[in-house]
Amino acid sequence: MSIESITARILQEAKDEAEHLKKQAEAEKDTLLAKAAEEAEAVKKETVAKAVEDAKVLGERRNSVAELEARKLRLSAKQEMIDRSFEEAAAQLAGMPAAEYQAFLLGLVEPYRAEPGEILLNEKDHKAYGKALEEALKDSPLAVAEETVPIQGGMILRQGCVSLNASLEKLMETQKKQITAEIAGVLFS
Repeated sequence: MSIESITARILQEAKDEAEHLKKQAEAEKDTLLAKAAEEAEAVKKETVAKAVEDAKVLGERRNSVAELEARKLRLSAKQEMIDRSFEEAAAQLAGMPAAEYQAFLLGLVEPYRAEPGEILLNEKDHKAYGKALEEALKDSPLAVAEETVPIQGGMILRQGCVSLNASLEKLMETQKKQITAEIAGVLFS
């Protein structure tokens, strides 16, 4: 065998080996690409499923927040209606006929009649009822003060260093605390 034939044979074997390695590499490449495609598809499905779940959770949260806001608005509207009811009641008390309002003021003072003190009225009530109250309380150590106070109606009773706030505002606030639930039941049931 000549050198040329040996060289040709070695060359052919090298080409064959290279061709075999190339085919093997191609097969490995195809296997790896197929595996990568499967993994990518699995990641895609997982990501889509997570995105759908996240969207569902987000939607539920937004609905919950919207429902909470709606309840807050309804509660606020109800509270406003109750507040208006008490404001209207206070206005109606202040607008009572003179004889009834004077009796109302005397009724507020009655439990405190035996102790010395002074009654403070708003300016309007002082002008309208001051003298009549003085007359009604002449046998009592209570007196109507010349000083007026900025209240809607009712009075402030000062006895020594103690003041009793019997203004219409305070009386309504006290009643409101006691009967708000009852009023809400009547208004919104």
